[in-house]
Amino acid sequence: MKKLFTFILVLAVAILPILVNPEQAQAKDVYSSFSKLRKHQTAGDDYRITRYNGPSKTAVIAIHGGKIEIHTSELASKVANRTGSDLYTFEGTKARRNGILHITSTRFNEPIARNLVSQSDKTLSIHGCKGKRAVTYVGGRDTDLGKKMASNLREAGFKVVKPPKRLDGKNPKNICNKNAAGKGVQLELTLPLRKRFFSGSQPTDAFYRYANAVSKALLQ
Repeated sequence: MKKLFTFILVLAVAILPILVNPEQAQAKDVYSSFSKLRKHQTAGDDYRITRYNGPSKTAVIAIHGGKIEIHTSELASKVANRTGSDLYTFEGTKARRNGILHITSTRFNEPIARNLVSQSDKTLSIHGCKGKRAVTYVGGRDTDLGKKMASNLREAGFKVVKPPKRLDGKNPKNICNKNAAGKGVQLELTLPLRKRFFSGSQPTDAFYRYANAVSKALLQ
């Protein structure tokens, strides 16, 4: 009986973090590129790509959308719609273990995304990250646009923090910086912040305020 109790306790400790946090990160990316990912994962079943390539020279992307980093694709879609920008989302749609679909920004070579970004002069890449506080890290090489976004977000009541090195989006190989200007903006939103964006399936006031603040900066 004691052994059974110990086994159940160990199992609970292992499972509870997954139930509480839907974004259990992989120790490292399973796939180092999209070309490798698509050999093992099926479009339509495991992931979905959405794009809108219009006349805009601004691109809004979420390469870890769907169940990989929740609510990033919804935010990208809303911002693109409000600003008339081009849109790209890569969304995890697996029943579980969507974290294996994560490809880091410097190695994300999905052709549709690369092409869309390369044609843009202004690029916004929206990501999710872990954290205990509801904050946004503003990074990327387009520091002027980043400052506008940070200012607008603060005015809208959101906390903006300087990103740690691993989240600063400064690497020239980062997809947000692979546009015609060679510089873009990367937003990293912690999970506690993104959880404020939806109540059930309904967007909250926080979601709309955040989208408005970001959209305003893109249009300035």
